[in-house]
Amino acid sequence: MGTWDSSLYGNDKTCDVKDAYMRHLTNQLSNQEAYDKTMELFKGSIGDEHEEPLFWFALAETQWKVGRLTSDVREKAMEWIEKDGGVALWEDSGVSSAGWKKTLAKLKEKLESPMRSEKKIRKPAEFDANPWALNDVYAYQFNKKSSEKDDVFGKYMIMQKIGEKDSWVPGGKFIPTMRVQFYDKLFEELPTLDDLKKLRLLPLDLPYRHNISRDYLNHKGIILMKKDPVQMNAVISMHKKSDYPTKFLTFLGNTQGLPNVRKGEHDCAWLTIDSSLYTYYLEWQGKEYDTVGEGEYDYLGNM
Repeated sequence: MGTWDSSLYGNDKTCDVKDAYMRHLTNQLSNQEAYDKTMELFKGSIGDEHEEPLFWFALAETQWKVGRLTSDVREKAMEWIEKDGGVALWEDSGVSSAGWKKTLAKLKEKLESPMRSEKKIRKPAEFDANPWALNDVYAYQFNKKSSEKDDVFGKYMIMQKIGEKDSWVPGGKFIPTMRVQFYDKLFEELPTLDDLKKLRLLPLDLPYRHNISRDYLNHKGIILMKKDPVQMNAVISMHKKSDYPTKFLTFLGNTQGLPNVRKGEHDCAWLTIDSSLYTYYLEWQGKEYDTVGEGEYDYLGNM
């Protein structure tokens, strides 16, 4: 089980319990059905002194938040709070348990407070996160307020679908999403397919990544990170239909793009694409990379 901080959801177990329970509610199951299915999924945690308290804490807090906390779940959570449930995880790691005890105190206060009224859980509208054909080319227009200060608001960048990947989306299922590449130029006016011919691809990577062009060694010369070619594409995600920026995308046509192999699992999202694209654009201006294989590229600035 992964643990990264002392907050209630600073570990894998509580996050998984919360997601599972909410997924069942989102699928329009009753509270009892959602509870039963969540219990079935995590029955292996019951009886485990490390994991069982985390199960009840997450379930109780989530039920309270959506106005569905049952007396049985509340009672179990309170019993484990009184026993400082989960504190052994911190003590075993040699890290102070003070932060976790504060988290439990806040949870106890919440569970003793009046519960909010039952919140209506709506089922997300169906959407297609993979709407383009292979090699479709679109011009994306920068449109977020964050792009105004960078003087790119209203400008265009060309993007192209080069593949697909099954990605997890809220609701507990995997759906096809698009793998895309971008071309390294900003356009004042709407471009055409001919404008791709002399362009290079925009790396969706950082030129100062430790192992971008050589093995990354520690002070003893031991390899910590093997050399990895520059990441040149990303999976672009959306969590709901409204994420897709229809009015800021212009279809330019379908054509074979530059060779581009998948490296790593870099992700980007429609909601943050303005800032992330411009960041990569700025990072790679004046920097060179070279082809080292079919669709593989190596940064030349750190050889």
